[in-house]
Amino acid sequence: MTMIKPAVLMVLVAATALPACSRLKRDDGVRFEGERFRIQAKKVDRDDRSLFRVTASPASKTLDGARQAAAYGGTRYCIQEYGTSVIAWTQGPDDDPIFDGDRIVMEGQCKP
Repeated sequence: MTMIKPAVLMVLVAATALPACSRLKRDDGVRFEGERFRIQAKKVDRDDRSLFRVTASPASKTLDGARQAAAYGGTRYCIQEYGTSVIAWTQGPDDDPIFDGDRIVMEGQCKP
């Protein structure tokens, strides 16, 4: 019985693992109502980063999906900035939607 050289074994392992990595890259993120949305969350006040505005677009794909995406974006913003998901919404997912073109707009404050 012959032994496989370590270099050959490493090449075989890498060749097997490489296709799995490409499958991971194809995962294009979170979907809402089966659709992808561009989500942007930014602080509103230069001195107070707890106040933020989040948009999700295109809202024309599905309004419920856009609401969910924007709420997700706000939650993600607060977790990144404060480590909490508690938000006091001034314009939130349960309110009548406000649009800026094809973007749904929500505003809130992270509550650390």
